[in-house]
Amino acid sequence: MSTMREMVSDRIDRLQDAHARSKQKKFGFLVRPGTLALGWLVTIIGLITIPLPGQGWLTTFIGVGILSLEQKWAKNLLGWGVHQYDRFFTWYGKKSFRFRMSVLALMILLIWAVFIVTFWALWYTGTISWADEFFTYLGLSR
Repeated sequence: MSTMREMVSDRIDRLQDAHARSKQKKFGFLVRPGTLALGWLVTIIGLITIPLPGQGWLTTFIGVGILSLEQKWAKNLLGWGVHQYDRFFTWYGKKSFRFRMSVLALMILLIWAVFIVTFWALWYTGTISWADEFFTYLGLSR
């Protein structure tokens, strides 16, 4: 099983080469703002997708990795974040099956609680008025 550090490092190495070549071309002055915009976009998408099944953490780390092509703080954060991720899963992998399933169940409950509270808050502030009928059915009103 490869570590997150290996997966991220492989992708960032490939990006660094393309990034350096792009800066040497005719419109190289556009590379920095484009890199920053893409890096933030990928990072935000990654953060949103962390609780969903799939590659949320990898996407987040790749986004920070893209930012690290132009920003020193992002390079430091990437190294620290990937290290903490690998450290956590090394610890987590040594725990019993029962413990891991309990943590997973708690995480799912936490994610649903955040979703429900966010949905209610958006409805309560009038942002998603299309949900009025649903909340009226539940006996809630603004």
